[in-house]
Amino acid sequence: MKKILLPGNTLGVMGSGQLGRMFSQSAIRHGYKVHVYSPDTATPSGKAGASESVGSYENTKKLRKFLNEIDGLTFEFENIPEIALSTIEDFAKKNSIPISPSPHAIRIAQERSVEKTFFRKIGLKTAEFFLIRSLKDFEANKGWIQYPCIVKENKFGYDGKGQYRIKRESDLIRLLKSKKKIDFIIEEIIPFEKEISVIGARFLNGSTAMFKPSENIHTNHILDFSIYPARIEKEIITKAMKSTEILMDGLNYVGVLGFEFFIKKGELICNEFAPRPHNSGHFSMDAANLSQFDLQLRTLCNIPIDKSLESVPCIMKNIMGEHFLKDMNSSAKRLADPDFRLHLYQKDIPKKGRKMGHWNYIVKENSGNLPEAFEN
Repeated sequence: MKKILLPGNTLGVMGSGQLGRMFSQSAIRHGYKVHVYSPDTATPSGKAGASESVGSYENTKKLRKFLNEIDGLTFEFENIPEIALSTIEDFAKKNSIPISPSPHAIRIAQERSVEKTFFRKIGLKTAEFFLIRSLKDFEANKGWIQYPCIVKENKFGYDGKGQYRIKRESDLIRLLKSKKKIDFIIEEIIPFEKEISVIGARFLNGSTAMFKPSENIHTNHILDFSIYPARIEKEIITKAMKSTEILMDGLNYVGVLGFEFFIKKGELICNEFAPRPHNSGHFSMDAANLSQFDLQLRTLCNIPIDKSLESVPCIMKNIMGEHFLKDMNSSAKRLADPDFRLHLYQKDIPKKGRKMGHWNYIVKENSGNLPEAFEN
């Protein structure tokens, strides 16, 4: 019988940002204690009631002390250095504490070339890509590269960071020569009609729970809106959810993940997955009987659900730092409508490109149109 973590246990989180905050809110509401580890203080998670251990991810002494104080561990982001992952893996084996998801899944997600190769290994379609780690690699592949193309840093990228749109070969050569270390993947540009994502959960016993896909609209490479459910054909819904199940089974996954896809002429192309709750799943906090953070809690604690997920249409809009004051000035008007729900992350300083919170709008009629209150 695998260990079940009951209310009163202390749950650890690697990272202390907004995803850790929303997990903490769910866990604390259900009677658990939460302890987060990160280099920061006065964090969004700490402000939601989690205890904070402060240390670098490379500080194995502090990390082991933190691990000794928790009964199970989850993650709020995947960009964890290998020394930390190895320390966690070794500690968990020796002390039999559950980790959800596994360091194996984290490693696959944090390196784009490994991730896409894994997708292909389990039969999922991706864009064409080439791993470039030297100018020699470029020379060997340049005959296959079509321009324009997308160049992405192979490791630790998110929200469009470390990505370049390259128009011609000379621009790519210039970029490669400007870097002390070359570690990129070069991807073909997919002229997609829509981008969607699926939030899935898989439990230790192999059972799964999934939401239908969300439709994602980006601005400056950062998610702006998610429309739930996505305005797509039933066949694509089925394919996306089946692909998510294939991925979770292929990873022997335990936990919650977000899986992103492009739709091109009725074809589904896998983009990337996040081994944690995903921005596009925030609709579930107000539009579902269980949120993605409730599922993260249950997968970690080995408490499978015995009911299906239920949800209603919802539109999620991110609040970015550059729009924070404008959003807050319009908050009274929106909150007068009970179908608007506001979630702020308690970050101290609004900055351009920083996610400060999000709105959820419960849609009574599923037209998929953005509500007037979100315009301008």
